[in-house]
Amino acid sequence: MSEFEGQIWIAQENDNVNFICTTKRVKNKIQALNEKGREQRFSEDKLLWRYAQQIKRPEDWQPTLSTLQSHVETLRTEIDIDLLWETASELDVDDISELADLYFGGTINPEHLTAIWCALADDRLYFKRRGKVWEARSATQIEELKLQREREQAREKAQLLAKEWLRKIIFNANYTEVEEELLPFVERLECWLRGDNDKFVNELVTQFANEAKVTPRELVFDILQKTERLPATADRDIIVAGLKPDFSAAITEAAQAIESWTPSTDDNAVTELLYSIDDEETQEVDDALGLNKTPEGWQLIIAISDPACVIHRGDSVDREAMRRGTTVYLPTQTVLMMPERISCDIASLTQQHLRSSVVLRIDINEEGELLNSQIQRETVKVGQRLHYPDADEMIATGTGDTADSLRNFHRIAQQLQAQRIAEGAFTFQRPEYKITVTNMQDVEVKMMETGSPSRLLVAEMMILANHVAAKYAQRHEVPIIYRTQDAPLEPITAEMCADPLAFQKLRKLLRPSTLSLHAGGHSGLGLSAYTQLTSPLRRFADLVMQRQLVAHVTGEELPYDQDELFKVLGTAESTAREARMVENDAKKRWFALYLQQQWMDTPMPASVSAVLQNGYKVELKPWGFEAFLSATQALTLGEEVTVVIEKIRVKASNVRVKLASTSV
Repeated sequence: MSEFEGQIWIAQENDNVNFICTTKRVKNKIQALNEKGREQRFSEDKLLWRYAQQIKRPEDWQPTLSTLQSHVETLRTEIDIDLLWETASELDVDDISELADLYFGGTINPEHLTAIWCALADDRLYFKRRGKVWEARSATQIEELKLQREREQAREKAQLLAKEWLRKIIFNANYTEVEEELLPFVERLECWLRGDNDKFVNELVTQFANEAKVTPRELVFDILQKTERLPATADRDIIVAGLKPDFSAAITEAAQAIESWTPSTDDNAVTELLYSIDDEETQEVDDALGLNKTPEGWQLIIAISDPACVIHRGDSVDREAMRRGTTVYLPTQTVLMMPERISCDIASLTQQHLRSSVVLRIDINEEGELLNSQIQRETVKVGQRLHYPDADEMIATGTGDTADSLRNFHRIAQQLQAQRIAEGAFTFQRPEYKITVTNMQDVEVKMMETGSPSRLLVAEMMILANHVAAKYAQRHEVPIIYRTQDAPLEPITAEMCADPLAFQKLRKLLRPSTLSLHAGGHSGLGLSAYTQLTSPLRRFADLVMQRQLVAHVTGEELPYDQDELFKVLGTAESTAREARMVENDAKKRWFALYLQQQWMDTPMPASVSAVLQNGYKVELKPWGFEAFLSATQALTLGEEVTVVIEKIRVKASNVRVKLASTSV
């Protein structure tokens, strides 16, 4: 390296200084070897002091550097910063050369200057740097900085203790202690679980949650319950999901202040409806039905609750409903989307009460073919409330007008379903069960008759109403959000749907449903257009669609433009998806507990649904609950086996079974 310059300099980098050995100069830039021996460029204004010593060869740099650093370190350790500060404060000295002279006296060389600079930079308490000078702080500033440092040290100590405690409380099953000095951190955990932002807690619990293979909120819930900061009866599903069963005082007060809807004095017409059909425990009655005979066939009257008549876009109750997005149904309790006064009272289609309703009148012929339809906002009164088992019994063996109308409705529903299937619709009859939990420990599981006549009746009427609403919006160019689904990857036949493994096989062929501003076919339903507005008391997205259509029907200004529709609906859909996940997770966890409580030693039937490493995935019957079967025998997909439970991890909803002795 013929151009090697070999000068030794001290270069400034913010508060710190470093030794460098120059190799060459390029215009106003210095190329030098840094303390690691690597080439680096420096501007000339960063050079502070030059050492008299010269380096002849690059390989001499590291040994020379080591000697210089040792000398500087020896000088630095001798410096009494407190004494230097007192003297510098009295004499108002801040130049680094003057500070070195003040402390060392005699001949000052670059090593003295470097030692002073390094000592001040390491301390940063008594002096503060401004450019290339170090100013003495005032006594008040020093005390404030000391207090700040003490707080920071205490914070770091508390964080270290928190980490150590978390590891013990999480991974030591027998450890439950909470030392007094850890109480503030435990209180921070409680606040974080309630929804407070706390970056440190969030990062820490996320780290440990990954190790424990649970979600952060599940981890904190378990910690608080283990340390008895939460009672054993605390509702895990509600707390972990961050749901709020109760409404705030402001929302409750606003809901109570809403006056009950009363019909206009100009219109005394009341549409008499036959009945609503729901589960026995349903409080939010969204829909009711009526049926009239016509010369051409039948007029179906489908009435949908009209909460928009009492809550308005943008008011506090509406904003809260949008934030919640949907009613959440858990085994332990129901978390309403709207306050009970609205969703279960003044907007609910309660029997024998006058209510505002969005009414769809749909004329069909005797073959169930659609002739015409209209949508209106009307005053309705529901004659009676039926529950699914009662309606099924009436359809099967009942007498009288109600039973006759139910049978007619059921026959029409069968016609409508057959028409949709002919257009490519497909249905999977999956087992469904309802879980009820009392005292946060007693679990009851009841199978639901998903294919019962009354459930088919209601389902087909709601599908029809949503289809008619979509066609109305399409015909009148009303901006709404349509729900579309492209055709499956390959045609789905009735024979394929009858396969015991149809759900596992065919869902791989289905394309996802999408939201669109343009009407399009929904292959899964076999319809040319589809939207959703039949559950406005429990789904905010339905309320938005209903508002849009009712505004057009009544000649009012549309409440949403296309951009607003997507924005509002996107938020509601996201919240609703999260709610469904919470519902599914809770249902699986409570069902796992149910199995643990009542089925541990009892053989049960199962069907093989997938081949896994070291075993099989099976569905426990009659519930359709998935479990892992540990078996070395060769089994075929769809094969029926008898199993017994081997192990259950309730919190993870994991069930492991083995073949019963009667299985081959």
